Amino acid sequence: MADRLEFELLLRRLADSWAELDTTAAARCFTVDAVYMEPPDVQLFVGRDELTAYFSPLTEGTYLDFHGIWFDEPSQTGAAEFSFGVRGAETADHGVVVVGLTGDLIASWREYPRTGPARFSKFTATFGKKWQWNSDNYP
Repeated sequence: MADRLEFELLLRRLADSWAELDTTAAARCFTVDAVYMEPPDVQLFVGRDELTAYFSPLTEGTYLDFHGIWFDEPSQTGAAEFSFGVRGAETADHGVVVVGLTGDLIASWREYPRTGPARFSKFTATFGKKWQWNSDNYP
């Protein structure tokens, strides 16, 4: 069973592997039959072979930054708020991933990204934006 530190190190190893464009090392962070998805029907990749192929188009400057990591040891389930993109780009994906472990590897990965400004602080800022919903326009 993994603990919180081991979970964090696993996520950091995945992020480092993507940054180094080492798709084989990235895929080794997952179980051989891992399920990687963006529900409800955006993307689905099952197993290391599919993940290796999915990760292969990563480009120089790719990054995965975590802004918070949470882990429930009894259920071997964790979550992390993240930013994923390419350094120097104007936009990036920010979101939350829910991760289930088997042993010390990722068995399930469910991500919920939103595209926005590359800088996380600008993405999460409350000022200077035209909000789709707020107290002035909500029924």
